[in-house]
Amino acid sequence: MITITKEFECTSPYDLSRFGEPEKLLFFDIETTGLSAKQDMVYLIGCVYLRGGSWQMKQWFADSIHAEQEILIHFFLFASRFSTLIHFNGDTFDLPFLRERTAHYQMPVPEKKPVSFDIYRKVRFLKKFLNLPDCRQKTLESFLGIDRKDLYDGGQLIRFYWQYLRTGEASLYEALLLHNEEDIQGLPFLLALLSYRDFFQGPFRTETEQTSPCLAKDGAAGRELMVTCINDSCSLPVPCSFSGINCQFSCHGNSLILRLPLLEGSLKYFFRDYTNYYYLPEEDRAIHKSVAAFVDKEHRKKATAKTCYQNHTSLFFPVPKGICENYPLFYSEYKKNPPYMEYTKGLWTDSSFLQDFLLATLPK
Repeated sequence: MITITKEFECTSPYDLSRFGEPEKLLFFDIETTGLSAKQDMVYLIGCVYLRGGSWQMKQWFADSIHAEQEILIHFFLFASRFSTLIHFNGDTFDLPFLRERTAHYQMPVPEKKPVSFDIYRKVRFLKKFLNLPDCRQKTLESFLGIDRKDLYDGGQLIRFYWQYLRTGEASLYEALLLHNEEDIQGLPFLLALLSYRDFFQGPFRTETEQTSPCLAKDGAAGRELMVTCINDSCSLPVPCSFSGINCQFSCHGNSLILRLPLLEGSLKYFFRDYTNYYYLPEEDRAIHKSVAAFVDKEHRKKATAKTCYQNHTSLFFPVPKGICENYPLFYSEYKKNPPYMEYTKGLWTDSSFLQDFLLATLPK
């Protein structure tokens, strides 16, 4: 077994204290000779951690096929000093693989297990909204502007490892260590992606709202609502733009710009208790039975759910289903999506409405 220990420069863009005591956090990654823990082995385990305010890196390398058990023992002994293990897709691969290999050697399992935090599980939803080709670690690092020297993937490195065991070639050894080193040193930086989750959860306040002319999808003239919101508690590391349900978002720093199409015209407001209403076909509207008593029977009929409405002409904007029960909604036809709300100046300064709308629309 070969052990490598060194100090490196790192300024994590995320507040580590949100996980607990920063010096109790251990970031780790493993390299294996394949995907089957029953047939393959762990040949390299690397980790980074804080000590005295400085970042340290430690790697255990199996320089022979007989050294696997030794690196497992050293890693688990070292990891027992920490309260939280932070990794990338480790809940699916690294941790189950390590458990299987310790069982293979009949090694005792520590009674007190550190808390596991899988970065991948927390940020994989970003693939769609950041328009990424995939959610691999290298892809996410590239999005954040992190440069790597490592040029190889895990499959290539497996061949390098077996070749190294045969030849002892230094360049192969260096390539194996470099890949793992950049993986583990990149983990604290990847935590910056958690800022998107925090940012989307708010709270937000409205800074400005305005309407302006725009072109509709069919090329016709229309109007658009633009609302600029601020999150005073969180900022994004990289700007992003994406589409929501019937809306567009642009995010930069701690600001979020929401764009919504406006509909100018007439929509229907449906009354829920239609059994208490009558529909007037000639006037195309429903009235309450207490008023309908004064209308000739031949000019009225009992309302149904689909005819129990009144028309309203105004300026409207589409809203997500998530806030349907809290605000008056309008439809072009009965239950036809999207629902609409009437636009009134100053509506978006209502903090409760703003939070409801954004939480129902923004990615989770």
